[in-house]
Amino acid sequence: MTAKEFVIQLFDRWEKGDSGPFSAALAADLVWTAQGTTPISGRYEGKHAYLGNCYKPLLSIFSGPTRCRVKRILGEGDTVVVAWHSETPTVSGVLYAQEYCWVIRIGPDNRDIREVTGYYGTMIVNALFAAHASAGRS
Repeated sequence: MTAKEFVIQLFDRWEKGDSGPFSAALAADLVWTAQGTTPISGRYEGKHAYLGNCYKPLLSIFSGPTRCRVKRILGEGDTVVVAWHSETPTVSGVLYAQEYCWVIRIGPDNRDIREVTGYYGTMIVNALFAAHASAGRS
């Protein structure tokens, strides 16, 4: 299986409502970079650091699973680029919709994700956190 085929399988499952295989594929020594200037932007070294410092703050705002719709997947060697759209319900009742482009580097055995650089609408993320902070003060 190629790196591209591996990523296609992960996102195919996510599109069908199961994001578990994607999360399970994150390597322990993962390096995740969330581009931009948002509360979750930065470089996270290790799966634990990414989940605790980037993903967990989002989970406190989300009230349900993220729906995924892939627009395009390109791959060459160990690098796969995925353009995708997400929609996630939030605790405030507003739907968080986002466009992503993730550059993913797969491990040498094409069985895990070693690195992700994520590009997304930073204004949308900042608005999401601002609305959540405002709701918390109400």
